[in-house]
Amino acid sequence: MAEKSETDKPQLETPSLFGSCRLTITLMCTVASFNSLLMTINLGMVIVCMNKGHGDSNNTETEVSNCTANPEFQIQSACGVNTTEDQDVRWDKTAQGMLLSATFYGVVSMQLLTGWLCDKFGKTKLIMICGSTILCVTSVLSPLIIEYAGVPFFFAARVVKGACMCCMVSPVLPLLRRWTTSKEQGLLVGLAFAGAGLANAATYPMAGLMCNYSGWRSIFYYTGGCGILWSVAAFFLIYDKPGQHPRVSVKEKQYLLSTQEQDSSKINFFNLENNKKVIPWSKILLSIPVWSVVTTNFFFFAATKGTVINLPLFIRDVLDFSVTENGIFSAMPSMVALIIHFIIGPLFDCVRAKQIFSVTVVRKIFHVIGTLFPAILMFTVSQLSPDQKYIIIGLITIGYALCEVTWMGGFSFAFMDMAPDYVGIIQGINNTIGLMPGFIVPVVISNLTPGGTSQEWSYVFLMFGGLYSVACLIFLLTGSSELQSWGKAKDATKEGEIDKSLEKMIA
Repeated sequence: MAEKSETDKPQLETPSLFGSCRLTITLMCTVASFNSLLMTINLGMVIVCMNKGHGDSNNTETEVSNCTANPEFQIQSACGVNTTEDQDVRWDKTAQGMLLSATFYGVVSMQLLTGWLCDKFGKTKLIMICGSTILCVTSVLSPLIIEYAGVPFFFAARVVKGACMCCMVSPVLPLLRRWTTSKEQGLLVGLAFAGAGLANAATYPMAGLMCNYSGWRSIFYYTGGCGILWSVAAFFLIYDKPGQHPRVSVKEKQYLLSTQEQDSSKINFFNLENNKKVIPWSKILLSIPVWSVVTTNFFFFAATKGTVINLPLFIRDVLDFSVTENGIFSAMPSMVALIIHFIIGPLFDCVRAKQIFSVTVVRKIFHVIGTLFPAILMFTVSQLSPDQKYIIIGLITIGYALCEVTWMGGFSFAFMDMAPDYVGIIQGINNTIGLMPGFIVPVVISNLTPGGTSQEWSYVFLMFGGLYSVACLIFLLTGSSELQSWGKAKDATKEGEIDKSLEKMIA
């Protein structure tokens, strides 16, 4: 049977994005990423809220030391159980670092499994709804666990929340792989993950206000309620692929199925009876471009997540701001980053479409801008005194916001170009290793800042600058966005059978 050339394929007009099913699903992914972080990153402000009536961190340390030798592991103690006042629940630095890192044990442990499930069975909707449901229930129960069970059980709850967070966020790229095309990839993927930036921006000021008016417990209740609402909406609005959606128009379905080069293999991939797709594990694990993204992500994530998680504690320890001001200034970097986030996605699509440079060169240009300048700003912050607190907040804000340049246009989505049919698997590997700093960095920082002094925190920002610098060099020297020889699935089904399947799904 003669092969059809690319010029013989019908060129369909792009259906309007507004009111389309692909936009609806993208927005649901936006809310999913928003809710998942909303229910997991609020602990920093909860800790600040718990201690708001007890002065600085040093005083807190003194009070906690009067409990027991290891108060963070006491189920019944004056350090955080059976209390009636919000501020009476207190943890020392060790317990704080341990709890802040707990979520990432769950996130890392589920990455590869979630990616494999998404690529193998394609049940992204089911995975996301199950993750959201368990996550919101655990969030609502968190105050009871803190007060009546103690830190060890709350640590376990945080691990569960991390695993559920992974189930909400990791399926986003495999899902959007079926609902986007290369023309809209930057816009829609950027919009889907904008929820994370929005959550970073909204969580801290929201938590600060709720702390003042209704106490730290309400933070958990509110965020859990948001998760419940999303789970209900997702049941009716999210579908795994265009062929399953009952409300997608014929025009939009034809557009999606005919413009994605890998659709033919995807169709048989979800036909489990005839599926013969084999995942090239050896080639993936031996690929330099894959490991370039993975190692870059490790250092980049350590710097960015270390900043956003520990910023409320840095402001509390070093800068003289109230709890409400702490919430506002802790959110400023994420607010500006969110603006940059929406700009960089379309900008990257525009530069890529002009084809002046290869995709690899474009990604490396964006990557250097988004890592080198934040490194310089972090080194500068480490040399400033607490009296220059507004300058410090400004530089941290600019540095963190510039990270969106590399996040949206640099290394992070390179595997969508190099191996479009194995996004879930590679993302699982990437996040399994790349997110490990999530449970390493908070513990390291808590050990670097036992007294919460300005000098101790200066070492932390020197560390952040070094992490950005290493991330910059790794992808610059070894990264690639070129399609790999193994990057598209090979299926044993004959082309004639593929064409019949395509016609059946479009009809």
